Amino acid sequence: MPAASGPANVVKAFEQRFPQYKVNYTRFVNDARGNLKLDTALQGGVDIDVYFTYSPASLALRAGSGLAADLTDRVTQDPQLKVFLDTDQPRAYLDNGKVKALATAREPFFVLFNEKLRQQAGVELPQQWTIDEYRETAKKLTTANTIGAYTVPDVARIALGPNYWYDGDRSNFGDPHFEQSFRIGQDMIREGSAFPWTEVLARHLDSYQQNSFLGEEFHLWPTAPFNLRYLYDPKKFPHDFKVSFAPPPTVDGQDWNGGSYNNFVMVNPKSPKVDAAWEFVKFWLTEGSTPMLAGGKLPTLGNVTDDQVLTGMLGKEPEKYFDVDSFRRVVLDADPKLATDTRLAGFPEITLAVKQQKDLCWLGEKDPGAAIREVRRVADAAIARNERSS
Repeated sequence: MPAASGPANVVKAFEQRFPQYKVNYTRFVNDARGNLKLDTALQGGVDIDVYFTYSPASLALRAGSGLAADLTDRVTQDPQLKVFLDTDQPRAYLDNGKVKALATAREPFFVLFNEKLRQQAGVELPQQWTIDEYRETAKKLTTANTIGAYTVPDVARIALGPNYWYDGDRSNFGDPHFEQSFRIGQDMIREGSAFPWTEVLARHLDSYQQNSFLGEEFHLWPTAPFNLRYLYDPKKFPHDFKVSFAPPPTVDGQDWNGGSYNNFVMVNPKSPKVDAAWEFVKFWLTEGSTPMLAGGKLPTLGNVTDDQVLTGMLGKEPEKYFDVDSFRRVVLDADPKLATDTRLAGFPEITLAVKQQKDLCWLGEKDPGAAIREVRRVADAAIARNERSS
């Protein structure tokens, strides 16, 4: 994350609180290239004390490769952090029972609407809707100039919740919701109500969609709070419409949010300054968490007020750029079921297979059923290899 989106102010506050320490913040962009640079730096012995991990695949890889210090004793001994030991709503990543990473942010998903286009189309802002209604809404919002939706939310995740890739010692890709997810996405792209996947891949929109949303290339945007920072800066990101919020659609009566506890902070076990690193980690999680609201990061510990969240995440003039009532309803007042994964066996290999097969499917080059069968084959083999080696 850019330093100006919160980290610089956290560092500044930490150095004021602990003048004996000096912190240098280096940004590694959270994409394939940035994660490779970070992994290479960690493995090459670069002087890194504390770092962040965002994807479960990277989390599994780094923790399993000895790149994460054991924080169990430090967490256990601190009453402020006891929530990280809760296994009912996991906020920490455990590797063989050892705490290796702590989630610094709560990231509920929601669907953003362009209020100008919504009102022009005469579409109601949903407070509860199904995946079929999401698709129908995308059709109604599709015009000659604007595609109805960026993409379809993760149908299987909404239906199945955490650890949805796993079923005992095998994968769970035989569940019909996985094929349903691929098929709805393919159908929406073909009918023109979702963004062409050729464009998504060619323009790297799978990582960054904000400019296309603000440019009104598409309407419905399933996303998370971290993208709100692009929506209240008229100089860098000009636009002439307000943004409103709807919850993710439900699937077959199931309403897992799809979001999770995330933005995991980890300590490099090779760091010669582990005590100082821990002080920084603890500060980020507790009294230093407020500045990160500017980057769309809701603190895991919930140690902020609604008013702080409102102005921190929506800028100094929230009413100018957002439908604040829908933000309160969907983000502040709701208690979404966050689906944080705790099983990560074979996760990097499964992640790659899911992406490859989804790309083929949404490019129109493969039937959804065949794509999911290939994912299942790769996933079963990856899980079996992982089980044998553990």
